[in-house]
Amino acid sequence: MKQWIGLAALCMNEEKEVLLVKNRDIQQWSLPSGGLEDGETPEQCCQREVLEETGYRISVNQRLHIKRAIISNFQVETHYFLATCEERVETARIDSDIEEVNWWSLQELERLDHAFPEDLELIRRWVI
Repeated sequence: MKQWIGLAALCMNEEKEVLLVKNRDIQQWSLPSGGLEDGETPEQCCQREVLEETGYRISVNQRLHIKRAIISNFQVETHYFLATCEERVETARIDSDIEEVNWWSLQELERLDHAFPEDLELIRRWVI
């Protein structure tokens, strides 16, 4: 069985809003995330993916959780990190598969259509 390792960032601002991205193809919201590339550390991957998907530079604060699943004959392992957005790079090119980037309060994001609804429990634990 093939393996895929990915990272996801739980980025919060001072108002305790969470940064989410909306995927153009599936029209659902998720934490910024993506796959580990050769030679990258998990933290470097997390920083790269958030920049590519949102335009924000981040600091990775701590590992929160590892989610494991089998999807389409792939052993999937997603590492979740708590991160702080440092600055928005105005010249950053956002990935073409990202339709929208937005900050949401916990109350607002409870009503969104999520690509990974199981992530809501992790978000609830940390946005208090």
